[in-house]
Amino acid sequence: MFAPTEIWCRWHRKVPVNKKRYAVVSAIAPSPVPSLVMACGHRIESVLQIPCVISNSAEAMEKTSNAISLLKKIGAYPDA
Repeated sequence: MFAPTEIWCRWHRKVPVNKKRYAVVSAIAPSPVPSLVMACGHRIESVLQIPCVISNSAEAMEKTSNAISLLKKIGAYPDA
């Protein structure tokens, strides 16, 4: 059969909650170790402290120039 008339793909698959939690924890786990973060390709030489935590007021920024100035102030702009 050259061209099937029906597509048999499961686009939306249910993922168990424990697997989702494990994925999130695996992504967050190496963040306090700067050498592991740099091994992933991030440029964090000028960041003073890892993990870099910013207050919720940063979400209220409406201009890109303000966000860029914030990233430059904390030293995370080269990674962006």
